[in-house]
This record gives sequence, C-alpha cells and structure tokens, in this order.
Amino acid sequence: MLYQKILVATDLSENGNRAFAVAEQYRQISGGVITPAHALTEPVWPEGIRLPSLDDAATKQLMEFSYRKCREAAEKFTPSDFVDQPYISYGDPARVLVSASAGYDLMVMSTHGRTGFRKFIMGSVASKVCRMSKIPVLVTSPGDTPGPFNNILLTTDFSDESCKAFEKAHWMLQQTDASFTLLHVLSIEYAGGLADKEQLYDTVNERLKRFRDEHFAGFEERVKTHLVVSGNSVHRAISKHIEGQAYDLIIISTAGRTGIDYVVLGSTAAHVIQTAPVPVLTVRP
Repeated sequence: MLYQKILVATDLSENGNRAFAVAEQYRQISGGVITPAHALTEPVWPEGIRLPSLDDAATKQLMEFSYRKCREAAEKFTPSDFVDQPYISYGDPARVLVSASAGYDLMVMSTHGRTGFRKFIMGSVASKVCRMSKIPVLVTSPGDTPGPFNNILLTTDFSDESCKAFEKAHWMLQQTDASFTLLHVLSIEYAGGLADKEQLYDTVNERLKRFRDEHFAGFEERVKTHLVVSGNSVHRAISKHIEGQAYDLIIISTAGRTGIDYVVLGSTAAHVIQTAPVPVLTVRP
C-alpha cells in the first residue's frame, strides 16, 4: 500500500507546520502528493463569549489568507508540483480533519499547536483524530528531527488488533532499507503467581520470535525482536525502552486486547505519542 495521498493538518502555527517536514519524508518514499488541511473556527473571547459571525467578505478574505498560508507552509518542504489544493473548512478541528481525510492514505499532524502545550492539544484535537480516523495518523512533535526512517519500532501484544499495524510495517520494509524492532511488553503482574519467571520469559520470548517469523516471513533479518519485562504500565515500559534508542519512527495500533479504541488509546498509544521523541504512526484496526 503506497501512501500516495497524504493529508497534512496544520493550525498555521510554527509548531503545527512542522508536520509538513515529516510528511515530506513519507512523500519521498511513496512519490505521492501532499494536501494541506486547515480548520477555521469562530473566535471566542477568553470569558467564553462568542464573537459575532464574520460577514461574507471577511469570511472570503480569511479563507484566501488561510489558503495562501497553507501552500506557503507546505512548499517550504515539498516542491510545489507535489502540493495539492489546500482543504479549508469551518468547524470543530477534529471533525473537519476526519471528514477531510476520506479518500486519503495517511494523515500527518503535530501534537503541538498555537499554545505549545502538548497535553492540551492532544486532548482537544490529535487524540480525537487518532480515535476517529479511519486512516493511519502520523503524529509528530516539535522535538522531532525529521529524517530518513532507518530504525523503526513496532509494538505488539499478540492480538489481532495490534497486527493491523503490521501492514504499514510491511510497506516500509518493501519501500525502504529500514530495520525494525518488534517489541512486546510482559507485565510482571501477570507473572506474579508463577514460581519460575525465568522460564516464563523464555517461553514468551520464543513466542515473540515465532510471531515475528509468522508475520514477517522473508524479512526475519531486518525485524529483530525485543521482550521487555516491566512492573510499570505498558506505555511507561515502551517509553522507557525508547530512551537511549535511536528510533526514527514508532508504529502502534490504537486498539489491543480489549479492542476498545478509546480505552487503549488513552492508556497506551496516546501516552506514547505524548512522550515519544520521534514521530508516531497510529493505526486504527
């Protein structure tokens, strides 16, 4: 599957526009086209009093301004021949972006926007988009350093839901020379009643290798496995593992064993997005 149609969400802030740099990395792999997307919302006073709606002339002027700024932001990173007409619409940002994503292969957005507060933006826009989007969402943050995706982390809990992200990994394996690490977190609480935890580790580690061989036949040398035993939550274990590693990209499913997007995104994927120093590609089963 080629990511030939890439929708890039921006609020036109410096932080928001960083998504274009990461999107260009994908575009260079797929040879696709980038479409900037921006949601216009009616301004609100700090006290919560909504301002009068703009008249037709002012609305047209604002649309034209946003259109121009979207193209300028995209063309800082992508040649103009590969930048499509910007998508500009009024409404709730998350709903506007999800609606705009129909027919696209990938959406790219930043965890930071105008406020610069990652937690706020994640709660109000990015996490909603990740939960609602039917296409993969690549989330980046201001701390990311866009570059070639050479070393990629892929997570799994052995569930069918987590395997949905493997399709994206296969695409990267076929299109690039990237190396992968298939990571599984073994929670100590599940091993609490077992006397031989070393044997449990060996058993799960062998299962992880067989899992890799089953799903990545022919790519075994480029997909290594790594088992983490942790007493922390899964997302904390993943975040700790990432520290000191030279990953360029993380691929994670927004649903796992429970199959409940909202719960799992809130407990694992969203936390990884908030703390990861590299772009995170979320895939909703």
